[in-house]
Amino acid sequence: MGGAPANTQTEEKAFEFPHGLFGFPTARRFLITDVPGGGDLIKQMVALDVPDLAFTLVDPFAFFHGYAPDLPEAELAELGVTQPEQVVVMAIANVPASIEEATANLKAPIVFNPHTRKARQVILSDDRYTTRHRLFQKRK
Repeated sequence: MGGAPANTQTEEKAFEFPHGLFGFPTARRFLITDVPGGGDLIKQMVALDVPDLAFTLVDPFAFFHGYAPDLPEAELAELGVTQPEQVVVMAIANVPASIEEATANLKAPIVFNPHTRKARQVILSDDRYTTRHRLFQKRK
């Protein structure tokens, strides 16, 4: 899968990550796309700056009831957030060949401000969350 083609419409819909993503500092612009059958729960985040770089995102609140990230005010202010309701929070998912083994990174959610088109990955100080929370319970 290659990077999304750059055109005016794509640029307008892209989110800017002023600090890049952890481990991917040169990836600064991403397009959020739908995943067939994913609805609002599962999305694809495709880098415009780095060919072949894409991430699967999940709605952490739908998969993990009680998820309550404490997002630092300074980082929200950098995104132009004045009200917590302005942001959309998603988690990067690791989806191996066996979907039952899929995990989500709740320790470092992605915070989007759809109004300013800015986003950032936030590392939480909360020890309740890790980088590998199972999306699905194992069957017994």
